[in-house]
Amino acid sequence: MTLSPGAWAKPDRPRRAVGQSQESRAGGGISCTAREQVPRGQFGRRCLRFRFRSRLREAGEMLRARRGRPGAAFLLLAVAARAMAGAPTVSLPELRSLLASGRARLIDVRSREEAAAGTIPGALNIPVSELESALQMEPAAFQAVYSAEKPKRDDENLIFFCQMGKRGLQATQLAQGLGYTGARNYAGAYREWFQKEG
Repeated sequence: MTLSPGAWAKPDRPRRAVGQSQESRAGGGISCTAREQVPRGQFGRRCLRFRFRSRLREAGEMLRARRGRPGAAFLLLAVAARAMAGAPTVSLPELRSLLASGRARLIDVRSREEAAAGTIPGALNIPVSELESALQMEPAAFQAVYSAEKPKRDDENLIFFCQMGKRGLQATQLAQGLGYTGARNYAGAYREWFQKEG
């Protein structure tokens, strides 16, 4: 008996519907998608994407259970970042006005060498490296070390400045953390003062 060449060919295999047994084997009990006809070779990729999305949903549920609302940890970080970046500042025209009316207390947080080379008139020099301990001193001790009255926590315009603005910002944030609610940063710093007033 002679067979035709086509008789030996394998019949076309139909596309497989994703069934429960296949889902269980590939997804470890996590369903992929039961409605789609998935071509051979693509089943694993589809399941991998689905499993990744499932893990994200599970992580969101864990976060809601622990923190009470989705994204709380990220929200807390954002609030903290905004607080760090949002230290109140004073401009040069406002600083001039406050100094003229005697309503500002200036603290130069640069090094003693920098301050000796020039500073804003009336400023008290407390290097930023000493500021935390200085602001926690007893008033008498502060007076003895710096020959000036210690700032009060409720002083309205306790203005810090440095050469470029970075150390002034650091000092303002530190003072706020210690309860000095009127702490402000002269963002233009001594560089701006020297260029326009020096």
